[in-house]
Amino acid sequence: MNATKRCPHCQQWSTWHHQATDRCQHCQGLLDPAAHQRLLHQQVREEEESKKINITLIEIFPTDSAFTRFWKRIVQGFQLTFIAILSFVLWLIALLAG
Repeated sequence: MNATKRCPHCQQWSTWHHQATDRCQHCQGLLDPAAHQRLLHQQVREEEESKKINITLIEIFPTDSAFTRFWKRIVQGFQLTFIAILSFVLWLIALLAG
């Protein structure tokens, strides 16, 4: 659905598609600068979140045989145990550090 919006820069009416990147037909200024800033901040936040530590366990697929699923479950158990011990040690260090 097309709508019109008054440009905050030149005060002319322009077609607006409700997108943060819509620009004025007359001065090429952004029709919604606040929405564009929110979009930029959201993209930066998503990039930061993708850089965070992501712990993935071994995947068990429905197509795996029973033997493979059994051993993958054992490996997952070791992975979870390792993560739990590591988390406890880090918590203990943080607790002792004050």
